[in-house]
Amino acid sequence: MRPLPRSLNPVPDETLPSFLLRLAHRLSIAPLHIGERTGLFPRTGNVISPRHLLRLTPELTAHIAGICRLSVQEVHNLTLAPQAPGFPPLHPNYLKPGRPFEAVVNEGWVFTRFSRYCPECLGDIDDTATASCWSGTWRLPMTFACLRHHRFLDWQCPACGNPAFSTGIGTTGRWRPASLIPSPLANLHPALCRSRITGHGEAFRSPRPCGHHLDRANSPAIRPDPEVAALQRRLLDLACAPAPGPVLSAGRPASAAEHFNNLRAITLLICGTWPTAAELFPDIPQLNVIASHVEERLAAVSKRQQGGHRASTLRALDAPPPDAAASAALATLATRFLTTPETAECIDRLLAECHLHWPGRAKLLELEPHCSASFRAAAKPRLDPLRVRRSPGIPAIFPPPPTHDGKLDARTIPQRLPEDWLAPLATLDAPPQLLRQDAAIRLAQMARGGARADAAFYLGFSRAHVSNLAARVRQWQRKDDNAQRYEEALSRLADLIAATPNLTNYQRRRDLLSQWTIPPDAWEVIIDVVRQQQTPASHHKTLWNTARYLGASAVVWAWATQGERLHAPALRSTQGSPSKQVRDTAVYESLWLENPDRRRARHRPIHQLVHAALQEYRGQLITQLDA
Repeated sequence: MRPLPRSLNPVPDETLPSFLLRLAHRLSIAPLHIGERTGLFPRTGNVISPRHLLRLTPELTAHIAGICRLSVQEVHNLTLAPQAPGFPPLHPNYLKPGRPFEAVVNEGWVFTRFSRYCPECLGDIDDTATASCWSGTWRLPMTFACLRHHRFLDWQCPACGNPAFSTGIGTTGRWRPASLIPSPLANLHPALCRSRITGHGEAFRSPRPCGHHLDRANSPAIRPDPEVAALQRRLLDLACAPAPGPVLSAGRPASAAEHFNNLRAITLLICGTWPTAAELFPDIPQLNVIASHVEERLAAVSKRQQGGHRASTLRALDAPPPDAAASAALATLATRFLTTPETAECIDRLLAECHLHWPGRAKLLELEPHCSASFRAAAKPRLDPLRVRRSPGIPAIFPPPPTHDGKLDARTIPQRLPEDWLAPLATLDAPPQLLRQDAAIRLAQMARGGARADAAFYLGFSRAHVSNLAARVRQWQRKDDNAQRYEEALSRLADLIAATPNLTNYQRRRDLLSQWTIPPDAWEVIIDVVRQQQTPASHHKTLWNTARYLGASAVVWAWATQGERLHAPALRSTQGSPSKQVRDTAVYESLWLENPDRRRARHRPIHQLVHAALQEYRGQLITQLDA
């Protein structure tokens, strides 16, 4: 595409959506049109993931630079990672390699769904170059005050009550799908609220945005104390300096990343053991604000536990408050823990309240290796007993042993149980698809021993799928005597499989097809078979695109391995794979190719023909695999 006729100079610390809003307002067009030209917004729909806040691919960076008449470095600086190099949660390998963007959203230590803001900065007409710019540092939880105007940041629209720069919260109290730019079809000034008004427009494709002036202060500004302002300056210097020097943390010098990890670990301990921290430092101001935040977090923990969401419970306890005053009070209290001469004693006092069933145990153990050496030394005596969960009668250093060693072979267990194995599970009042997958995991665990998650990964399930599946099964098992009946059914099923001769080695098939798609020459044969059964007039109406090819590969893989088609190699998101839109279309293609009768009558004949051709090819493939 040709470059835009006019562009703007980015402001230091400005975010990508802020730049696009200012540019769209200057050109008097909707932000969606600029997003489409820059390759950010999809051709269909008006919601795009805010993952571009963190980083852009080199190809997309170069494309945006050409369209917007910027340098590659200027576009790169519009993301958060280069704006705060010392803030660990902005980096892809924080805590563990290959951290997905969803983990950043769930942790809450980068505001991806909304932004804090300073009304005076947005309405500063004296400096037209920086007017109405949304700073990237406002997206960081440790940025709670504007040092330029000496005031706490706001985070909600005074008119609609929605978080600023968000799509809003619906009538049910749940966040609407996050977007890089809320209401991208509306040509509004960058300082106006773009959130959807609660209770209006829920059923419309283009609901009405709020449109309130966020650059106009509706109430007197709350001024931070000098101590809080000084803390804000130190935190910003550590996060945003290109090469920040060491800082005194937990009694010894530490790097900026280690200090922020110390702060996060202490914050987790404060919220998880409240009111112990208030008893240690009763002179900290705004303790009542911290108490309100902790009560809200604990209520979220209780709600998550009742729903069986164990992983989300840890995140809910650790999530920072969106309110700037509460965030400042919590940061002040956490900093006091790390700067007092009695740091080791205070950390020991907090850890004394933790136990094996403490909700924040797993997150604290995940954070501890990345904290400073002095923090790890102070926490080690109390953390060592928390590292392994002991079970009655089983030594802590040994995993659970296999219960059917010699009777079951884990290699013969598929991801989805065959139809002739389902008789023992038929009497259970549960969704069949749920038990077909969970029973396969339990059978692999009975054959191999170890943890349930290890058995699931052995079968090829993803971590997210395993967590969701476990939560749904736990919720079902809590009702009546479902847990006991399920155990008895699994025992009968194990005996049935053990008595079945000549079982298929599904693990060998999964290994042979771990990176498999239909070979191109075989795909051409399948196309020819289908065309021979079509009328010549219908040839040009049939698409043989990448999505159909990937969907067909996923279906054949699922048939050959008795697996779930969504876990097929053809549909995995890996480096060099097609775009998300193509993969999403391939998912639907695999659904219709696996079950052509679910397709609409107008499109059903072609899917039935391809289904029959794939069935024939499946037989040839299985013969080759088992030979």
